[in-house]
Amino acid sequence: MSTLHEMNRLGYNEMNDLRYVFVAAPMSGPPNEYLANCSRMSQYSRSLIDQGVCPINPAADMIEGLMRSKPLTDEQYKLRSMELLRLLEGRLDAQMHVLTTGRRGGQVSSGVADEIVEARRLDIPVVFVNGWEA
Repeated sequence: MSTLHEMNRLGYNEMNDLRYVFVAAPMSGPPNEYLANCSRMSQYSRSLIDQGVCPINPAADMIEGLMRSKPLTDEQYKLRSMELLRLLEGRLDAQMHVLTTGRRGGQVSSGVADEIVEARRLDIPVVFVNGWEA
């Protein structure tokens, strides 16, 4: 399902009504799973940019996290993701888009689950973008 379709379903007439999107998907697991999700999140973010929307993509932090001899810890990544999400509090032109909550093997990502809970607490609309493919 495309992002534009999701926007129309939610009552947005034009992408201009939406300015910011927090992109959520699992960012843990074995390296191949982690890198595949980071790639998927970044490709989705690029599609948002092409539609005039500013994505907030925690996967982009991967590069910053690797810029020292000691990479960021999982806890540091999670804290940063939550702080980025909180920037959208009170904005009527913002949403969270969840690409997937699951990891290989069927486990639900605790990080994504926590982000969804926080977005709902902050009254940030959560859109599940099922079937999105790069």
